[in-house]
Amino acid sequence: MKQSVKFIILAVLLVGVLVGAFFAYQNLKGDGEQITKATTALQTQSHDESVNVGAQASDFKVLDINGNDVRLSEQFGKPIVLNFWATWCGYCVEELPAFEEVYKEKDDSVQFMVVNLTDGKRETLKSATAFLKEQAFTFPAYFDTYGEALTAYSAYTIPLTLFINSDGTIADKHLGALDKNTLETKLSELS
Repeated sequence: MKQSVKFIILAVLLVGVLVGAFFAYQNLKGDGEQITKATTALQTQSHDESVNVGAQASDFKVLDINGNDVRLSEQFGKPIVLNFWATWCGYCVEELPAFEEVYKEKDDSVQFMVVNLTDGKRETLKSATAFLKEQAFTFPAYFDTYGEALTAYSAYTIPLTLFINSDGTIADKHLGALDKNTLETKLSELS
């Protein structure tokens, strides 16, 4: 009889531990959302420190659609719209049609550099080019396969758009999706 009482007590304790573990997991899961929000805030803060309006734009190397190396500094001489995006980013995908519309309306006095964060894992060159082709986008697309653009601008939170004057200085930055009107307004402020 003592054996069965010990067994019952152990069973109750085991169930209690399992229930406690379940609630602890749920609590930690909720804290994970807070950790994610805090991480995003830190990334945004880090992004803010790496992009100083009025400073010279940091140079980087990316690939163009034909696989050629292109440097940001090679585009200086005319205003530049520099956008960071990825196919897995819903807000990025939402704003791309506005970039396409404005790109088609503008003459070649403004350089568009729409840079895909191509890390080779979450975003591949193949998936990004297939997406661009499927959507029939014609704006100049570039691929950050080297990770230089991501590093230069701490573009961990996207979409991120920088507006660069023709002399290579950063005129403005915008974190989050842009609509056509905002994009046109910011473009009109470039020199």
